[in-house]
Amino acid sequence: MPYDPETITADTDKKSVFGVIVHSFFVIPFLLAIFSVLLFVSVRLLTMEKRSVNDYLQDVTTGGLTKRWQSAFELSRILSNPAMVPRDEQFINSMIAAFEKSKNDDDRVRQYLALAMGRSGIQNFVDVLIKNTSNEKDENLYAIITSLGILKNYKAVPVLLNVLNHDNAHLRLAAVIALGNIGDFKTVESLKRMLNDPQPNVSWDAAIALAKMGDASGKTVILNLLNRRYLEKFPQIGPQEQSRIIMVAISATANWHDSDINNILKELFTHDKNMNVRALAHKILYHG
Repeated sequence: MPYDPETITADTDKKSVFGVIVHSFFVIPFLLAIFSVLLFVSVRLLTMEKRSVNDYLQDVTTGGLTKRWQSAFELSRILSNPAMVPRDEQFINSMIAAFEKSKNDDDRVRQYLALAMGRSGIQNFVDVLIKNTSNEKDENLYAIITSLGILKNYKAVPVLLNVLNHDNAHLRLAAVIALGNIGDFKTVESLKRMLNDPQPNVSWDAAIALAKMGDASGKTVILNLLNRRYLEKFPQIGPQEQSRIIMVAISATANWHDSDINNILKELFTHDKNMNVRALAHKILYHG
């Protein structure tokens, strides 16, 4: 095709015009839209009100059902951070009042408030939690027991010992774990009895609780917990949960210096498929 300057110029002009149209009707509006969204988000973040613990507590007592239990959940989450826990008397009294009022509320409100009280670490909540262990729904009692274990106050021991006789295995388990956290040596004999509990989880955690107090009565149970072949007999326990259980058992027996345990730790360090298990076994074996 012969060179035609006019044709080339015409084509170039058409392309330029088309480029202007595309730029005007598509690119510029698109960029403006993005800018508008970014501006909105920035302003929203700058002006958004940051909700305080007291704001959530207020919602627990005055909000609708959904807001009440969601706010109680937020409290249980926020108060697990010590830096976020108010220590003033007004907050403590308001929490206690909200918990007492939750007796007739949705169970989730009561459960999350109980957990919030435990996670706060405030010992003023121990008495009110203990008082509310009687005539309580099992689901709520589980949260209360868990919180008493988190607070690690010896005053809760008599109540927790009573729960060891409960028909509900989940509550017995919660009580065993709580007593293990508290670490009162007066509970050793009761925990030894729980080694024979028909529910494996209860027996396992009784052995862990005893081990944490330096008592080797649950050694046979601990040896099983360090054995993946034993744990594989329980289909509901996946590989990751197996590793978690093994690491808990290793940590609980760290100060035993037991030859049988050490032999298993050497095996775990050499052959276990989980690197975290191997690392912990090595640390206990060679670094105490």
